[in-house]
Amino acid sequence: MAVSAFSGARPQKLALQIALAQATVTAGIAAVCALAWSGPHAASALAGGLIGIVGNVPMAIAVARTDGSPAKVLTRMILGQLTKVGLSVALLLAVARMPWLKWLPLLVAYATTFLVFWWVPAAASRRAAKSRG
Repeated sequence: MAVSAFSGARPQKLALQIALAQATVTAGIAAVCALAWSGPHAASALAGGLIGIVGNVPMAIAVARTDGSPAKVLTRMILGQLTKVGLSVALLLAVARMPWLKWLPLLVAYATTFLVFWWVPAAASRRAAKSRG
């Protein structure tokens, strides 16, 4: 992630932007699935997106808290990443038991939340660089 994007005055705002962008993309994928296929496809996309969002929250919080020494920041990032992986695996295992599950929309929405998690800070860094000069 572009840590420099989080080093501005409002890292919490960026974390919120990430979550909102992830929710918007998830809703869009679910809507496309509902229109093109069926309710179970849309529900699977929603489940995948929500798993990605819930998994990313600890990481976003860890990265947004840039106060403290570099060792503390790194420790928070590592713990945030481990929490993200643990939550994601647990939620994926729980959803895998659902009889209505459609794996393709779930995985597409899940993967898209990760792309958004990287894209939003990168876009914020580019905008900040343009405004500086």
